[in-house]
Amino acid sequence: MKIAAIVNRNGRQFETVTEMTSMSEAADVMHRLSIGSVGVADGNTSAIIGLLTQHELTAAIAQHGPHALKAPVTAFMRNPVPTCYCEDNAADVMRTMTRERCRHAVVRSMLGAVAGLVSLGDLVAALLEEAQLEAGVLRDMARSHLLALPG
Repeated sequence: MKIAAIVNRNGRQFETVTEMTSMSEAADVMHRLSIGSVGVADGNTSAIIGLLTQHELTAAIAQHGPHALKAPVTAFMRNPVPTCYCEDNAADVMRTMTRERCRHAVVRSMLGAVAGLVSLGDLVAALLEEAQLEAGVLRDMARSHLLALPG
């Protein structure tokens, strides 16, 4: 399964905050929208320069206390940005994300434009659905062969 299929199903919405957004404001955006991450965009060019996830947020608070919430997101964002492409195989991306211990990856088109975001959960759900579909097809094929046998 290609990443494009997952992004098309989930939607191409990708929330961003600017580089000077405070950690507290970013946490508010994530909470309000019930999302696990936001992209960090350069205020001048809108280029994605980082990714802030629940992991970075909780690590910042654990290491620096409540003062971390006043800091700009650039102080704690993940950089380089975990990235994959629409044409990538979902199983390969899932292996990479697991190895790199990241739960979100920015999806880019072949031209480099942001096409959306995928989470590890999105990948697991899509691959599980694909496996269940394949199992169903194989089960139906086996049944049709058994019914065709002379009895």
